[in-house]
Amino acid sequence: MRRTLFCFAILLSAFSAAAKPDPAAERIDRFIRHTMAQFPEVPSLGVAILRDGHPLLIRGYGFRDVEQKRAADADTAFYIASSTKSYVGLLTAILAARGVVDLDAPITKYLTELRFGAGIDPQRVTLRTLLTHTAGLENDAITMRTAFSGEYTSAGLIDLLGRSKSIEPKFEYDNLGYVAAALVLERVTGKKWQDLLATEVFTPLRMNHTSAYMSRASAWPLAAAYDLDRDLHMHRMTFVKTDVTMHAAGGLVTTPRDLARWLEVNVNAGRMGRRQVLPASAFAEAQKKQVVVSPETNWYRFKRYGYALGWYHSDYEGALLLHHFGGYEGWRTHVSFLPKEKHGVAIATNTSGPAAQLRDVIAAFAYDVLLGKPDVETAYETHLAKARADLNQGLERYRAELEKRKQRSPSLLRAQSSYAGAYASDAYGTITVRDEGGSLSASLGPLHGLLEPFTEPDTARVELIPGSGDVLRFVFEDAERASAMKFRDEVFRRVE
Repeated sequence: MRRTLFCFAILLSAFSAAAKPDPAAERIDRFIRHTMAQFPEVPSLGVAILRDGHPLLIRGYGFRDVEQKRAADADTAFYIASSTKSYVGLLTAILAARGVVDLDAPITKYLTELRFGAGIDPQRVTLRTLLTHTAGLENDAITMRTAFSGEYTSAGLIDLLGRSKSIEPKFEYDNLGYVAAALVLERVTGKKWQDLLATEVFTPLRMNHTSAYMSRASAWPLAAAYDLDRDLHMHRMTFVKTDVTMHAAGGLVTTPRDLARWLEVNVNAGRMGRRQVLPASAFAEAQKKQVVVSPETNWYRFKRYGYALGWYHSDYEGALLLHHFGGYEGWRTHVSFLPKEKHGVAIATNTSGPAAQLRDVIAAFAYDVLLGKPDVETAYETHLAKARADLNQGLERYRAELEKRKQRSPSLLRAQSSYAGAYASDAYGTITVRDEGGSLSASLGPLHGLLEPFTEPDTARVELIPGSGDVLRFVFEDAERASAMKFRDEVFRRVE
């Protein structure tokens, strides 16, 4: 009987110790709640924080669905945009370690039909240079098709890749390299890059709510995306990702719980608990500095100076910090870790408005707490005050820009029928200009926007991508109808 009571007492003591709130977790949680109260422009946050290689805080804050008042939690799914790159970098390193691909072989070894134009040495275009943004290629049409319009085939992308523009082969951040790398992985394995990630990474790590298919993620508690409208109010976006626009440079949906697993396996070189789940050599390859980022750039308090396979190398208060952030219309993400200290922070939010940059303030606060810095709360009141002032100034600049655009004189002075029609480009596809009840609109695949006055005759501003303006320049060879249109330096010929 005494032995039974003694064992029960030990169990009760252990349970009480386990149930006792962690002071560091409480401080970070309190700061996040305090921050969100001051910045109602942020609908929700998904947060995963690691300390010493183990989860410390996994939680959702705010509303994943503002209209329905549905709260975010640890299992709310967020689109993480370019933070996807570190997953694809690891996948490629795993396949390279297995001998499936060679990081330093020209990709023409695998895509044998690929032919580059003049000025591009095929030998310089390898998986390594593609994944480190140093291949010396530029191709806006591929990034536009894969991230926004969704109008492409693998064969078409390979053909377009051959028509890339040659630029200096130094670090130049872009989505192109990861899209091209995925084409190679698919050719060699016979599987889609999305499915390769699932079998090689997500399943072994038991990341059960991480996917590169939006159709799958839509069945989960998925956060809705929000941004500012032209009245500077938060609105729910109808511009959403679909399976065809979930590309390898920015095509994952995941949850705070799965982000915690991702951080854990990265700081522990492929180990989860006592098990070596994925090869340590692949993590070493994916995380080591491969190229120099020059000039060095500051992103909030994170000073970037190098790039690995999907990770930036940066300095945080004298410590090495690896990170990759993500941004897309309606979404922002921060994913980072201190490899030596084994601390990590992942923060996802369902807005791309100016207040989304609070992800970095919260991450820095968490690191300062984990690193034992003194008087952190007091220091961050100043940080938050500056963030509030910067946000208000940004809103005022945006309001002034909107007012300036409203004051523009009409720039399309001919009959609406002179501009309406379909204009085609081999690179981008077809832009269709229509008369919608007295107003002209333009569409490219699912992208759609109304034409606004610009600063020159026969030009118009359009937001095919919400919040990102482009200029359409109509070309007339006679007085009746435009014969062509220029968009992003590409000539689109009228086809109807």
